[in-house]
Amino acid sequence: MLMLLVVSPVSAGIYKWTDSNGKVHFGDRPVDVESATEININTDNHTGVTNSSGNNDEREYLLKKIDEKKQEDAEKRKKRLALKKKHQKLCDNFKRHHQNQIQSNQLYTMSPDGERTYLSDKERAARLNKIKKGISKYCH
Repeated sequence: MLMLLVVSPVSAGIYKWTDSNGKVHFGDRPVDVESATEININTDNHTGVTNSSGNNDEREYLLKKIDEKKQEDAEKRKKRLALKKKHQKLCDNFKRHHQNQIQSNQLYTMSPDGERTYLSDKERAARLNKIKKGISKYCH
């Protein structure tokens, strides 16, 4: 018995999707169909994208996309770190103001000519409320 095996190009899609943690995934079956996008790779004349396949254009395309994604992720990390530092600085300032408010019997503001204007109980309560809101917003 003679069996003849015919190999034809398979048009299985390659998908790219981002999970809920922001991590990018590639695969032939997307886990998250809603956020998945199909990457079109021409496989008509080649059996695959490997170092020995000679398919330099597709390999270069994929490497370029991977590099772009790495750069994009690095920028996002950089922005998150900058925002985290900014929030930490704001948090520290609000906590310092809170501590000063608690320790002071009387709070005042300084006028441009150096004169003290003491806060009323109502103004002091409003300032404390603003400080508490700042702490809850920036201190996690």
